[in-house]
Amino acid sequence: MPICAVIHERRRALGLTQEQMADYLGVSTPAVNKWEKGITYPDITLVPSLARLLRVDLNTLLCFQETLTEQEIVLVQEEICKETEKNGIDAGFALAEKKIQEYPTCGRLIESMAVIMQGSLILADIPENDKEIYQSQITVWYERAIECDNETVRNRVGYILVSQYLKSGNYEKAQQVLDRLPESNILSKDVFQSDIFFKQGRPEEAAKILQRCLLWQGNHILSIFSRLVDIELENGKEEIAREIATKAKTLADVFDMWGHIGLVGFQSIASKTKNVPESLSILEQILASTEKPWTVNQSPLYHYLYPEAVSGISVTEKILPPLLKAMETDPQYDFLRSNKEFQKLFERYHKR
Repeated sequence: MPICAVIHERRRALGLTQEQMADYLGVSTPAVNKWEKGITYPDITLVPSLARLLRVDLNTLLCFQETLTEQEIVLVQEEICKETEKNGIDAGFALAEKKIQEYPTCGRLIESMAVIMQGSLILADIPENDKEIYQSQITVWYERAIECDNETVRNRVGYILVSQYLKSGNYEKAQQVLDRLPESNILSKDVFQSDIFFKQGRPEEAAKILQRCLLWQGNHILSIFSRLVDIELENGKEEIAREIATKAKTLADVFDMWGHIGLVGFQSIASKTKNVPESLSILEQILASTEKPWTVNQSPLYHYLYPEAVSGISVTEKILPPLLKAMETDPQYDFLRSNKEFQKLFERYHKR
């Protein structure tokens, strides 16, 4: 709550008029009126007297401990998404930075702004140099969020930072952040929470928690398989890499993951071995999958997580542009760019 609102609400709660308040503080009635409208602010010398008059502490009056509820953060997220969609990524970043400046100690807000703009940056059709500038700003936000007093936020952000430092080659910082994170707990709090809800006669809430865990764990396990494929390829063990990729594809089907997720391992193998026919076949499957909706609400594993209204989620607009951008600029596809079939494939989906 801004200082103007604190002054207005506390004055009214105490039954004071603006004239009475002005008289107590030795200022004019129009001055008090301007404070409450947010046009001007009280002189710093008046702040102690004002706090005593309104019977609030200085932290409350000056919003030092001001934070946001989860619902308020959701509203800010929606505002940022709309601003980015309407006016571009520059406007989205500017508004996100403004929100962070308003609530510089709210770790949950800072985390959410970084996550949203990270997603927007992935999908943005802008030069790579510009992306690097924005990525640096996002990393700064994550570094700020990891110092907040919210342990849950610190842990989530910590894993994101480790990933980003690894990607940028900053292994020393990655290790420093990793050392700060708690050890993994085999007994999941979420599972026990689900048990409590179930015993209380709240089965849908219990199922929703487990389905959320399953979705997260499925993605986590598949990311481990993907890393194992890369390691075996680096060690020159293509056959083992293929076995792992095959098992990953089976798991993706078991977890009802969308489209191309089960093909990631085979894509890595085809790129590493520069197998042109296999690469083209996998790319064709991946691009074709972007045109198929992820009917997640129809899955028995996740149907409590998503309402019927999201049936037939279209991912083409979100996934296809970055895939085409990678085909155009990513070094892993350099060996394919002179291939006519690759060029035709790119053009066919680029026109869409």
